[in-house]
Amino acid sequence: MKNRIRWVLFLCLLGLFEASLAAQDAPLNLTPSSVRVEAREDGYHLFVKAVPGLSSLLLTEAFETPDHHLASYALRSLEPTAVGRLEKRLLDGKFLTEPHNSIVSSSPTTDALLGQAYELHLPPVIEYGNRSSPNSRWGQVKVKELLSTPGQGFWFSIRAFAKPYADYSGAYQDNAFELKTLLVQTSVPSGSRYEKGLVEGFSRLGDAYQATDIRDALGRIVQSISRPGDSLDLVLAIDTTKSMVKNLRAVKENLLGPIRAQAKKFKAFRIGLVFYRDYMETYLTKTVAFQTNFDAVQSELDKAVAEGGGDIPEAVVEALYAGLSELNWSAANRVIIALGDAPPHPSPRGSVTEAQMRQLAESKKVEIQLILLPQTVF
Repeated sequence: MKNRIRWVLFLCLLGLFEASLAAQDAPLNLTPSSVRVEAREDGYHLFVKAVPGLSSLLLTEAFETPDHHLASYALRSLEPTAVGRLEKRLLDGKFLTEPHNSIVSSSPTTDALLGQAYELHLPPVIEYGNRSSPNSRWGQVKVKELLSTPGQGFWFSIRAFAKPYADYSGAYQDNAFELKTLLVQTSVPSGSRYEKGLVEGFSRLGDAYQATDIRDALGRIVQSISRPGDSLDLVLAIDTTKSMVKNLRAVKENLLGPIRAQAKKFKAFRIGLVFYRDYMETYLTKTVAFQTNFDAVQSELDKAVAEGGGDIPEAVVEALYAGLSELNWSAANRVIIALGDAPPHPSPRGSVTEAQMRQLAESKKVEIQLILLPQTVF
């Protein structure tokens, strides 16, 4: 009887011990909800929510095995980056000589969505290992190129440490993630008619019209160019990310007919295009010069493909700036219209700012219009 009681007590204590260990490891266990990614001009920026018990993070190319028999290596940038150049890293009790270029962070900053968070900068090209040692592995990964290849992805580990500077003398834990899944757009609308931030973001840039559907949007475009004057330059900036599959098909089939009829009212009418996606996609923006030949414009539209897109905000500001700066405006009436279902980035991810875009529009006397499309399943 006594032995049975002792055994029960032992099991209870063991359970409490294991629960205690699990509680200690909990801050090092990262989930997708605690990680977000922004594609920017200089690569991918990972933000990881800071919680008590988590003191540093290190990106690695593989996952540490329990027996430690298989060596894993830290991911490194090819040169120091603005985000990580001041971050220190401990290895075997000594700080690595700088610049070590490891993608590591022990310094939480304020993130608009996660609150206090660690920021890790993953450049378009990275490396790991030691290429000069015969007993080491070495590799280089072209991350942007890999993610642009159909069927390919990029797996990595966010190694979480209980001590700062990626110090292995304390507890640490690997967390496996695939970058494309962190970036991918959802194919199911959230329930609201327009994507979160779309109305506010478009309205911030200029005259924004909330279309009920794509046909309403196309009608609005035709209405926008129904104005007096001898000449008109029109640029359409069209979102070509994956969520626009159905809308882009409708644009190809129904856009140019009504515009062609409206263009006959002008002595001179030209139309240009800007296709846009986002940073780290196959393209950020792609412009088509002003055309008077509608068949040539239709040919460019027919070649457009809706894919990619990453996180929800897209390069709307950059698309408007490209249309303003890369096309040769000359008509008396000048209009650029953005058509999309995702908001612009709330803050710049590259060198182009909203203020620069608006200033350029004013200097070139180009009217900015924006047409919001409701969410669609794709």
